[in-house]
Amino acid sequence: MTAACIAGLAITGYQIGWGPFSFLFKGFEEEVRAIENSYPAEERKKEIVFYGASNFRLWKEMENDLSAYKVQNHGFGGSTDKDLMKYADRILYPYDPQIVFFQTGSNDYVSLKGTDEEKVMECMEYKKAMFTAFHEQLPDARFVVMSGLLLPGRSQYLSMTEEINSRLSALCDENDYMYFVDASKMTYDGSSYAKELFVSDKIHLNHEGQLKWCREYILPAMEKIIEEQHLDDLRK
Repeated sequence: MTAACIAGLAITGYQIGWGPFSFLFKGFEEEVRAIENSYPAEERKKEIVFYGASNFRLWKEMENDLSAYKVQNHGFGGSTDKDLMKYADRILYPYDPQIVFFQTGSNDYVSLKGTDEEKVMECMEYKKAMFTAFHEQLPDARFVVMSGLLLPGRSQYLSMTEEINSRLSALCDENDYMYFVDASKMTYDGSSYAKELFVSDKIHLNHEGQLKWCREYILPAMEKIIEEQHLDDLRK
């Protein structure tokens, strides 16, 4: 059991740069090239792009689970907002998406220094700048900001994640191109975590969790925007 846990942590460190073996991290270039190859930009413009970290990347069945829609999974590794900005020229802007789903969360503050309030302030300042930059490049796109998931494997960040979610919700209310989707209650009811929705690391959703996330939170937001903005061409 101990050997299996160590092996699992080593793999996680290599793949997404998290945990005690983060020094093994291979970087994102391989994943970014794979996204470019899977979705040729010249052929896949004006669709729905999912852009974010590993809970998107590990949703291998996304296109099957959302088979009625023109979706692309551009999630990569344990990416942070800074990584999303870094690779936007390659795997966001060239696709000129009509809707972008964003999934960012605790990756952005687990390594920050300072008080919790200082970490929240730093994260939100960067998020505001990031979404402003994305909007300048994609002025006609609608942004769906998924709440940071409340993770049993990162329970020490519960209050910080809730505070950032609250501030993200307020930011979305200030901008007519942004929509906030609060999925907090899916994984935490105020007293206990829905651990059955996660793989063994208690950070990443299993397929049951992905389907619940999809049915109860992502699909309603997608349909709302398609109806409001008359984007029927996003359905297959």
